[in-house]
Amino acid sequence: MIRIMIGFIFTTISFLSSAQEDDIVVGKYETIASTVLNEKRQLMVSLPDNYDTDNFSYPVLYFTDAKQQFQSMASTVQFLAENDVIPPMIIVGIVTSENRTRDLTPRLSKEALEKPSWYSDQNPGGADKFIEFLEVELMPYINEHYRTADFNVFSGHSLGGLFSIHALLNKPNLFDGYMAVSPSLWWDNERLVSDAKHLLEEKKLPNKRIFLSKGSEEGPMDTTYKSLVSLLELHKSNYVTSQKFPEENHLTIVFKAHYHGLKAIFNEWSLPFKEGEKGIEVVKAHNEKVKEIYKVNFTSEGWMINLGNSELYNKKRYDKAIEAYKYNTQIFPKSAYSYFLLAKALEAKEQFQSAYQFYKKANNLVPENHSTKKIYQDNLVRAKELL
Repeated sequence: MIRIMIGFIFTTISFLSSAQEDDIVVGKYETIASTVLNEKRQLMVSLPDNYDTDNFSYPVLYFTDAKQQFQSMASTVQFLAENDVIPPMIIVGIVTSENRTRDLTPRLSKEALEKPSWYSDQNPGGADKFIEFLEVELMPYINEHYRTADFNVFSGHSLGGLFSIHALLNKPNLFDGYMAVSPSLWWDNERLVSDAKHLLEEKKLPNKRIFLSKGSEEGPMDTTYKSLVSLLELHKSNYVTSQKFPEENHLTIVFKAHYHGLKAIFNEWSLPFKEGEKGIEVVKAHNEKVKEIYKVNFTSEGWMINLGNSELYNKKRYDKAIEAYKYNTQIFPKSAYSYFLLAKALEAKEQFQSAYQFYKKANNLVPENHSTKKIYQDNLVRAKELL
């Protein structure tokens, strides 16, 4: 298991499960034997908080440089998911430390091969084989061992960003979304920028959710980034987003880029409170929309809770609050909180017997050692006294 000390970023504590009292588990290492690459490859995998207790199928986020970025990626995904900005996801980090240049760079042109450079002794040019590894080995492995939705995102930084663009241009339907963080598009005399231009001119590049970002880098890193952004904008796709972070350098950009990139890729997931407050049919319609777009069999519990809370506490429309909470208990039957809120609404309407039954159900769903157990127990005792 991958463990970090309790003092790690405090915003992540709520979602990380405890292995021991003094440990917090972020994820785990796995190893896959690759025939394509003729070697064993190490993975770092993190699952959504409720993965072991629900039956949902989750989108998958694949990314390179896992050793350096796994913890920050896991905390970013969980923070955004907890705030209903993106769906919860399975995170698969690929350790690319030992053969990074080999795996992440496209095959060199004849001209580049004739000019020795710093990467000549690093066996470059294996990107196509790495794509094959992803397609025929890694993704089938993850789909077989985990409950995955048919929505996959790839993210890479620097040479990983170069690889992300290479995969987009050469295997665009492999992923539903592509994130390229400070991509090394200068590679091989800017060949990928030229390739993108030709594909776009010939209208051979399908619309994909793309997020491009760059830090304070100058020179070829900057000029090639601008060229690709301009080309993709000419493509007139609603799914292309680019953002610069001039206050960040080539290494520190990663955290902000992942945060904003995931928001861009999943920009249709969120339901603003004011919109959801319009009524249960609005929330239901949004639920169905995001399930279709992101190919998931779940939605957010929070959207109907927001509606129910508005009806219960702001508008005092108890029947509508009960309807909202009851709907949530149907689609999240293991949610103690939704049963608890349903009981609250029933109590407000003075339906004390029904309220007691749902307080009891909520209490039974909360583990004995959970920090909120006393709250559930106290409300159950109080509800019994009302009968």
